[in-house]
Amino acid sequence: METPIYTRLNEYHRKNRIPFAMPGHKNLRGLAPDLQRCDVTELSATVDLHHEDEYVRRANRLLSEQYKTRRSFILTGGSTAGVMAMLASTLKPGDTLAAAANCHISVINACAVCGFRLVLLPETLDKKFLVPRGLAGLCIPEEASALIVTSPNYYGITEDIPALAKLCRRRGIPLLVDEAHGAHFIGSRSFPRSAVELGADMVCQSAHKTLNALTGAAYLHICSEKINTSRVKRALLAFQSSSPSYPIAASADAARAVLTETDFDIIIEECENFKEAVSRTTNIRVLDNDDPTRIVLCFSEYDITGYEILCMLSERCGIDAEMADLINIVLIATPWNVHNDFMELFCALREITERIGERRDTLSLPPYEPGLIAAEPGAVWFSDSEFVPLELAEGRTASAPVAAYPPGTGIIIPGAEISAEQIGYINMLREAGAEIAGMRDGEIEVSV
Repeated sequence: METPIYTRLNEYHRKNRIPFAMPGHKNLRGLAPDLQRCDVTELSATVDLHHEDEYVRRANRLLSEQYKTRRSFILTGGSTAGVMAMLASTLKPGDTLAAAANCHISVINACAVCGFRLVLLPETLDKKFLVPRGLAGLCIPEEASALIVTSPNYYGITEDIPALAKLCRRRGIPLLVDEAHGAHFIGSRSFPRSAVELGADMVCQSAHKTLNALTGAAYLHICSEKINTSRVKRALLAFQSSSPSYPIAASADAARAVLTETDFDIIIEECENFKEAVSRTTNIRVLDNDDPTRIVLCFSEYDITGYEILCMLSERCGIDAEMADLINIVLIATPWNVHNDFMELFCALREITERIGERRDTLSLPPYEPGLIAAEPGAVWFSDSEFVPLELAEGRTASAPVAAYPPGTGIIIPGAEISAEQIGYINMLREAGAEIAGMRDGEIEVSV
């Protein structure tokens, strides 16, 4: 009997690889036991996630008490479901959403399906590491009915949430925060403060990214009285399966409980020691970011790309990094990483960098930096489309988003005109080895 997915994943697990990628439980090390026993449906003897019986109400209440919110919900559809629920419960068809340009692709898809107009706000760029550093300015378009930002981003960099919250209050619009990578922030004073504490109106988090929950486990927090809880519940019913995964829900509940007992300062010290050793013994540069457990290593001094480093670590060393870009790799450390993981990673990086030479030419790889972009994704989402070669798409209107994944931030936005700069940037990423979502055999979908 042929079982390609099942066989492939079991083969992966048997190799005992070294995990610096999601999920946060690190190849089952931190996972609650016996989760298979939780794989049931909505029965009188079990629980009902969507209609909040006494057990689900209690779990959600404990979650809310821990994060100090007005209401909180356990999700089984990841932060993607959380993002879509936040938008669908605060905007109406025809409203304009302002979003940071590095927003997740789920923001774009929600705008398309729900009929929201989208304005992408430019981000500043760190010229040395070529990573987004936050919104370029505190300016929200007058027509915006809500603002959504990603904080922290994939590189562990946070937005100025208090300043944005103050601005949104002055404008009378909600501030929504995609904090998918920050569920652990309440675990230590060494972390940035969570957006739930800093004035955001709604926040979603992925429990599987930095906590010890199954993939798909997430939290949605209502933090202010501006938010209509009934609309949030309706949105969650619309954007999640009517048959939610109870193993995922149970793991999210258990991860919340474990968070109160976890000493994150131990893993923070391990990360800091590792970064110091790498900086001292190699020409690898370490990004100064806000989350000490999000390790970003830059290889701009070497004649190699981040994508190549990621492949070398995976194929030669059995080490899984979370993601790469043109010059960096990103590693996620959680309390379920052990000291030997860092030792193996350090030795692998030393060996790799000793074998490659210094960069021969001046680095000239500026990524695509969008300015303010306005689009109506829904206008083309339901219209006729065709696939054309990427090189012939300049001036056409995109029908589907195109993004490097991870991190999943849109390069081409449906409803917006495709530029030569975007085409050139995508081609550069493809040649460097990036995974590009939204293309088919070198072609892109455009409206007819």
